[in-house]
Amino acid sequence: MLRIFNRSEKLHNLKYSNYIGDGDTKTFNALSENKPYGDDYLIQKIECVGHVQKRMGTRFMKLKLVYSKKELSDGKTIGGKGRLTDSLIDKLAHYYGNAIRCNSTSVKEMRKAIWAVWGHSCSTNDEPMHWFCPTKPNTWCKYNAAINNNLQKYKHKPSVAKAVRDVIKPVFADLSHPALLKKCLGGKTQNPNESLNSLICKFCPKTIGSRLQIAEIAANLETSVFNDGNQILITILEKFGLEINRNVCVPLAERDNRRIFTSKQRLLESSFEARRAKKIKKSKEIELFQEQDGMSYYPGEF
Repeated sequence: MLRIFNRSEKLHNLKYSNYIGDGDTKTFNALSENKPYGDDYLIQKIECVGHVQKRMGTRFMKLKLVYSKKELSDGKTIGGKGRLTDSLIDKLAHYYGNAIRCNSTSVKEMRKAIWAVWGHSCSTNDEPMHWFCPTKPNTWCKYNAAINNNLQKYKHKPSVAKAVRDVIKPVFADLSHPALLKKCLGGKTQNPNESLNSLICKFCPKTIGSRLQIAEIAANLETSVFNDGNQILITILEKFGLEINRNVCVPLAERDNRRIFTSKQRLLESSFEARRAKKIKKSKEIELFQEQDGMSYYPGEF
């Protein structure tokens, strides 16, 4: 990465102003120390929203592990039905990520939307906490929508228990800190990089030891395919003096068309919701199994 920044002016007459990264700080530290564009042009780090969203899920999973055998203020453990389940963790992390993406131009609005997730999820009929939920007519908050109609008929769904609510609140406080959210402005993501890495791993799997030369060939080939499609392989093969016929061209064109079609399908809201529903269903099945038979594995206990 440092080499890419160092050569950008010479090759392309441009300077990179930002570096989009995840939790790994080694690369950014190297850029900050070497200052490829001099002391007067400092590179800023931008957080990948996808990785920030995963932090919430990771923090909650750690909480489940820490409190798995400890009693909370209500005398119960943190897990179980109506508590901090895996499906609830997925939902909270998803809503947290949406709060950032939908308000990516304002840190203030991000914080407001994040705390709306906490308050809405923990609200009950006796203690509604919808202070930060949207109040506009088409709001997703059914409580605020009911205020304009008939609030007496509105009943809250089973919410997060008060003892669990108090335990997860510090996580929301940490992950809604202005310093972190400032790095999320713009709603940037590393998904294209992850997609390229996935393609490279198909050519050069991490499970199989490969020499540097093999890894470089895989990286070069898949970078070409990622940028220009599978049909770029025709040009590469011709450079080696090979004669290319229809039996090669047609399958490569079909691959590219299938890739475009699949990408468009995945962008559809219905497709996204179906994948998410499948993930939540799987989490609930795992939880049910754990409630019936108990955990078969605890990290560090074997």
